[in-house]
Amino acid sequence: MPARNARIRIYMEDSADEKVMDFPLWWDRRAFFAEYDYRKTDTGNPFYVDYDYDLAPQEALEWDEESRAKFSTDPNNLKPHIVSAMQELHAALKEAKRVVVESYEWESGLD
Repeated sequence: MPARNARIRIYMEDSADEKVMDFPLWWDRRAFFAEYDYRKTDTGNPFYVDYDYDLAPQEALEWDEESRAKFSTDPNNLKPHIVSAMQELHAALKEAKRVVVESYEWESGLD
């Protein structure tokens, strides 16, 4: 049975490096994919249904800031590991030259 997951790939401004992170917990997944549906590009994977969503770094930074503000209204959401991940993503987005959110299908094996 196929399942879906998402991650964010950040290409850094000053190097050929890239940072790959899980889709941020504080980003509303449904709202994100609805907002950026027009940016969806099929990756052409012949076995799974995979999409890329290309974002300008500033666009991703704005989405992140709005999402963090909404998510942070509940103090229970501000666990140290989440705050650390928020800071890590924010810093990476500020140095990004390109941001791609990947939505991909994977085989769970739970047929």
